[in-house]
Amino acid sequence: MRLLFNGVPFVLFIHFIYIQLLNVSFHSLVSSELIQNGRLLTLPLTAGDIHSLLPDEDRKRLYVAMKDNLLSTSFDDITQNPRKVGHFHLCSRCVYVSLCAQFECANFLRVLQPFNQTHLYVCGTGAFNPRCALIPTSIFHQSEYQVLDYSQTECGKGKCPYDPLQKTASAVVDGELYAGITSDFMSRDSAFFRSLGSRHVIRTEQYDSTWLQDAQFVRVAPLSETDNPEDDKVYVFFNERAQEAEGAAGKVLYSRVARVCKNDIGGQRSLVNKWSTFQKARMVCSVPGPGGLQTHFDQLQDIFILHGKDKKNPLIYGLFTTSSDILNGSAVCVYRMEDIVRVFKGNFLHKEGPEYKWAEFTGKVPYPRPGTCPSSTYGRYSSTREYPDSVIFFSRTHPLLQEHVLPIGERPLLVRVGVHYKFSKLVVDRVEAVDGTYDMLFIGTDSGLVLKVTHLPREHGQNQEVPLEQMQVFQHSSPVTAMTLSKKKWLFVGSREGVSQLALYQCELYGQACAECCLARDPYCTWDGHACSPYMPTVRRRNARHLGEDEDPLTQCVRQGAGLQVEAEQRVMMVAEGNSTYLECLPRSRHASVTWYKQAGENSPELNQVREQLVVIERGVLIRRAELFHGGIYHCQVEEHGYHWTAVTIRLAVWSTAASVQPWYNDVMALIHPANLGQHCHALGFRPPRNQRRHSDFMATLNKEKQRGDRHKHAGGRGRGGGGGGRAAGRKSRSKPQTRAPRSA
Repeated sequence: MRLLFNGVPFVLFIHFIYIQLLNVSFHSLVSSELIQNGRLLTLPLTAGDIHSLLPDEDRKRLYVAMKDNLLSTSFDDITQNPRKVGHFHLCSRCVYVSLCAQFECANFLRVLQPFNQTHLYVCGTGAFNPRCALIPTSIFHQSEYQVLDYSQTECGKGKCPYDPLQKTASAVVDGELYAGITSDFMSRDSAFFRSLGSRHVIRTEQYDSTWLQDAQFVRVAPLSETDNPEDDKVYVFFNERAQEAEGAAGKVLYSRVARVCKNDIGGQRSLVNKWSTFQKARMVCSVPGPGGLQTHFDQLQDIFILHGKDKKNPLIYGLFTTSSDILNGSAVCVYRMEDIVRVFKGNFLHKEGPEYKWAEFTGKVPYPRPGTCPSSTYGRYSSTREYPDSVIFFSRTHPLLQEHVLPIGERPLLVRVGVHYKFSKLVVDRVEAVDGTYDMLFIGTDSGLVLKVTHLPREHGQNQEVPLEQMQVFQHSSPVTAMTLSKKKWLFVGSREGVSQLALYQCELYGQACAECCLARDPYCTWDGHACSPYMPTVRRRNARHLGEDEDPLTQCVRQGAGLQVEAEQRVMMVAEGNSTYLECLPRSRHASVTWYKQAGENSPELNQVREQLVVIERGVLIRRAELFHGGIYHCQVEEHGYHWTAVTIRLAVWSTAASVQPWYNDVMALIHPANLGQHCHALGFRPPRNQRRHSDFMATLNKEKQRGDRHKHAGGRGRGGGGGGRAAGRKSRSKPQTRAPRSA
């Protein structure tokens, strides 16, 4: 019997809880706060739909591919001097086509690539009539807005999709365009093309599900595996419906990495003008759970390739999301290039017939091995057209490798589940520090958030992430559709709303003490002896700071001769008896643990941990119903790596609503929120002039005088007779000088 929890298998529910524990917390910053701190610039664009951002470091310009226009703006301040070039499109064709009723009749730019030092290659859907153009960068100096003529464009078929909703990826390599697109009008033919240049157009096999099936392309990148340029390859990362999935062939999404040789020109008799070196493998990003249960993040969203000192072995950062409706989550997995190359040297998958299952190919693999690039290493074969028919036939029928590409540590670097967003874009910045190098991840989400995470390499191939910031870079929850970095430490983010320019760090946010600065573990920042400031590797003398999990900030700060004391924030809070209140404590380090203590007395050094009758939740204490004994002094004590400090001290006052004597802080509250100006002045001992008194105040004064006269009457007077004496006493009483407060100033 399978136990169910709200309709979900119990083992899956337990695994969901297990993954939920992998969630991490960030320091949240909203757009208004970022703008106020001078960290964020925004360029609103009414015609949004930004697909890609291309930085030009030499000209200090940022190029933006958007709907109907190619935008160029300043690299230092995106709000300054933006210029546009309109891309021609044929609206009459779009209006005529019935499918276009679902979309705007517009030209959605989907290809933006640097062609050479002076030109950009740009393609757009052209209102379901793809067009491309080679645009000189000097055109942006002529006027603020220009429109390309139809004669200045060329056919974009095989370079750009018809449908703007179809995912596409491209790269210009040695003057040739490699593009993964849906090449037909109905978006049924997924293909990987090579066009431009002097060679013939070449593509993947058409309408063959073993090659590609409903592929959604994510990234195209040239990568060199060896020092031999003849062995250079172009890699393409994509999602597709997997044929080898057991029990769900053609229905389950798998993430893939494929590659082709740059010098591939197709076969002689078979695969003519088709790739003869195309091979693919599955990329796995999953969380291992109890009982061997794996939770797969199968939908690849973005790829970032980070080159290090070893140019032949870069790190491949992959951004994944779940395709399941049960578990809504995202993950980041990191792969080594050498592991990908090893998989492509492994065995092939084979299917004998429609009624058979996919299995390892155990037959003889022809020579030269399918997928091998023709080079001088194989003296007899200088071109793929010279390959034997057996090699071409095997390449056509066996494009899939058996082994999967696994991430470093065989688990994700970062996981987020059960949140209101999914990951959408990723860029990585490598930071040089005194104690090593660190990779900073900036992750865009479909809700407009940008997450900042530090990747710490650990021993034995393990990884550790340090979440730092969660920033809302747009005013509304607009999905992040494009991201890129500049060498000047700016992050550029694109969405439907426009473009945002974000500084990568703001060190002063980490406090005014050495311990707080070190505990933040932000590689961009360091303690310079006086303040938390940006780290400058060019400066000869720098204070070393370590980001490792086992590093002690006490040791670091003592070594630097810096003070360890963190000044506690002082607060005063007041609450009426019977009401609820919340004592909040938000340490700058999101990895610190918080413990609440209550001082035993006003002058007592004894501290008692807050446990009973109060609800201690993350980052705070909730008092549901305040009683008089809840009043006192509360201390929020923070601990991280064995270092303890008091972050906040709160003096809580609870007053009784039934008390006859007004507490001392009523005067303070009256000064802060006076209910009535007259009452406020009366409380301070001032009275307004007679001509400014209201009628009700005048009548109240008469009533008080009458009551005072009545008291004198009952006390007895010195006049003759009872009545006369009373009147005389009254008159005499009123004739006496009255003690008054000074008139209102």
